[in-house]
Amino acid sequence: MSELPVSPDLERERWLVLFAHDLRKPLCRLISGLYILYDMLTAGEHELVLSVVRIIADSGADLRQMLATMPIGEESARSPAMRSCSLYALVERVLNSFQGAAQRPSVTLINSLPDGLPELCADESQVLRLLWNLVENAIRYAPNSRVQITALPELRFETGRAFMQIGVLDSGSGVPPALRERIFEYFFRAPETASATTGYGLGLPFCKWTVEQHGGRIWVEDSPEGGAAFWFTLPVLP
Repeated sequence: MSELPVSPDLERERWLVLFAHDLRKPLCRLISGLYILYDMLTAGEHELVLSVVRIIADSGADLRQMLATMPIGEESARSPAMRSCSLYALVERVLNSFQGAAQRPSVTLINSLPDGLPELCADESQVLRLLWNLVENAIRYAPNSRVQITALPELRFETGRAFMQIGVLDSGSGVPPALRERIFEYFFRAPETASATTGYGLGLPFCKWTVEQHGGRIWVEDSPEGGAAFWFTLPVLP
């Protein structure tokens, strides 16, 4: 049976729900960064002040960039603003935001990107939010584990375009095969984890929406370290 088309109003409503869900991330980082900065200055601990200030500044810039992409009026701004961007810079920014806030010290965050990767042709704001969601998801569901971001040096060619395969891998308990499609559905949360973690089941649907907006695809499989490996493809510069 063919899938019924989604009406523009429903698609817009879904986008706004995802947008509101992701808006809280830079806002929470900004607020927590201010509290951390206040405590450090009060206690006379100035060694990491510059790092915390950088997190606050980046979070403010992310909020401004996200608000600039809100759909206003009849002409929606949901379509990605495709331009050259560095995956190295985006990954460092994402990992620094989690490490600086010390949200989960039992998790080791690793940048495993190989050298010599080409530039992405993507919407920088959307890719940042995509990576944030996947890393936050790994931290939440794979405590006491290693979380790494990597990419394959070999490009994939689909419909005449070149795509890079990027992955967020953890060493947690993994995702059962029966749930590997369902976790990308709106508001879905696995029964065995729903009561133990917070969230609304919107992070992974946003990831799927973002990747598909760029013409790529996303999937999950077993990680070599025994956990979950979330892979997705994004276009690179011609």
